[in-house]
Amino acid sequence: MEEPGADAVLSRLKDLCPPPPRPVVQPVPRAVPGEPGLTVPASHRALTDTYGAGCFDEFLWIFAQGASNGHLDIAEQTGQMRSLLRGKVVPGLGPVLEEYRAESGDLVQWGVTDNADLLAWIPAGDPDHWPTVIIQAGRLGAVVTARSSADTVLGLLTGALRVPFFPDDFPSERPSFSPDPYH
Repeated sequence: MEEPGADAVLSRLKDLCPPPPRPVVQPVPRAVPGEPGLTVPASHRALTDTYGAGCFDEFLWIFAQGASNGHLDIAEQTGQMRSLLRGKVVPGLGPVLEEYRAESGDLVQWGVTDNADLLAWIPAGDPDHWPTVIIQAGRLGAVVTARSSADTVLGLLTGALRVPFFPDDFPSERPSFSPDPYH
């Protein structure tokens, strides 16, 4: 089955979970030491242009490039994640990264859950086709999907993508989105 186009995915996501009614203010990218010029796939920029940085269904936080809140900024959070994973053996992640000839220091974090599970791209090949890896907090299991960030969010909210370490009450029957409360 062919993955739907980025526009179709975003349209389905907007139908399921309407974006905030206010226009999204464009973030101003800022430099983060050690993380200059991080690439962000076009489909994720479209997602954050539509929703902004914030939280889906009171559980899944998405980051935006240059978000005014550093806790929701892709570059800042990627730098912190890379520091956290540097030199650590991550059992569930090792084989996944080997398959893509990548290291934990290559990952680009685009989201997090309230349980501290990390969502990151494995930057292998064309950015519009980077797979997403979801890394379990604490136990460090990992789930990989070839879906874009927007399609990952859509799959999680519809139940089409199941992650064994996510709570049973996610997603809710009527998912919602809350913009960055600190913006």
